[in-house]
Amino acid sequence: MKNVFLVFMLLILTSSCSSEDNEDSNTSNNNPTIYRIPVVVHVIHFGEAIGEGANISLEQIESQIEVLNEDFRRKSNTNGYNNNTNGADTEIEFYLAEYAPDGTLLTEPGVDRVNGGRSEWPKGNILNPIDTYIKPSTIWNPESYFNIWTVNFGGFSGRNLLGYAQFPSQSGLAGLYEDEGSAETDGIVIGYKYFGSSEKGNFPSLIPPYDLGRTTTHEVGHWLGLRHIWGDGNCLYDDFCLDTPNASGPNYDCESIKISCEEPEMPQNYMDYTNDNCMNIFTNNQKERMITVLKNSPRRKELVQ
Repeated sequence: MKNVFLVFMLLILTSSCSSEDNEDSNTSNNNPTIYRIPVVVHVIHFGEAIGEGANISLEQIESQIEVLNEDFRRKSNTNGYNNNTNGADTEIEFYLAEYAPDGTLLTEPGVDRVNGGRSEWPKGNILNPIDTYIKPSTIWNPESYFNIWTVNFGGFSGRNLLGYAQFPSQSGLAGLYEDEGSAETDGIVIGYKYFGSSEKGNFPSLIPPYDLGRTTTHEVGHWLGLRHIWGDGNCLYDDFCLDTPNASGPNYDCESIKISCEEPEMPQNYMDYTNDNCMNIFTNNQKERMITVLKNSPRRKELVQ
């Protein structure tokens, strides 16, 4: 979860990540396998006109999908490019679904607009109407769609929250439970003020420094099996990837490179807590974890068949 004030920490588990590095497909694989994932964005609003408040425009949604593809494909001449020796093109792409579950052509590709009946949505460990009401009542078949919900976070337990994700089940990966959650809640939730990129259009609701779409990149990383880069602990814990340096805790900016756990940290990694304009790296081991999820986890492997 990318959360400015660390509302809560994820469960800490210890194990090891595969040490086998995959070379960047841009240079090592002339015929890469591209994993294309269909997306539906459930825009949860409170009766606003399209393009106002939480009822975000199609253009803002499209800008977010563009950012995801720049970041996950490490595209040259975009914010998602890096020249780090461990940086990876994950070979994962996203596209807005063309058809609704009943087979009808969507007038707005990949968009499902829902009046949720309330202006704010809290997210707490005890009371969470997003997971108990909104998700089950609006989710599209998670074997056919990657479900994303955009909401207006609010209330005491949601006021500092940017987004959260459900981890994949049955991945076989270290650091994840066999059962990470129900099919009726599977997907990610993003605050509408952090969904999309202010560099790709006039979207006044976006709030810097989280206005370049990296909250969603971060949460998609969780949805595909990645842990926070600092391992949600101190130097004794890690994220189960050998090519990401151990860290004593999260970073919030890239103004200086800290040395912790006897090595330089990697604040540019999408799985840290840094500002959007800082992030630009998925590593080869992180790619390996995500591809493993796409090959093994229910409601992930079906999406890319």
